Amino acid sequence: MPKVKVNDINIYYEVHGEGKPLLLIRGLGRDLTAWMFQTSEFSKKYRVVVFDNRGVGRTDAPDISYTTEMMADDTAGLLDALST
Repeated sequence: MPKVKVNDINIYYEVHGEGKPLLLIRGLGRDLTAWMFQTSEFSKKYRVVVFDNRGVGRTDAPDISYTTEMMADDTAGLLDALST
């Protein structure tokens, strides 16, 4: 299970395929499995990165209110950590 520490949480992510990176982002409340059909197709041509947002799936769920800015910072931190 790949996880990376970003800000105050551990983010679960997966990388599929090779090529130019393509980041798929779900909204709050759905985990990365919601992308399973798109991931398998896009990974034929791209390096697809999917992840669980904070509070969802296998990513940490701190007991605080989440903001759009916080989740955007998480996403940027994930990309920095993966050097994408």
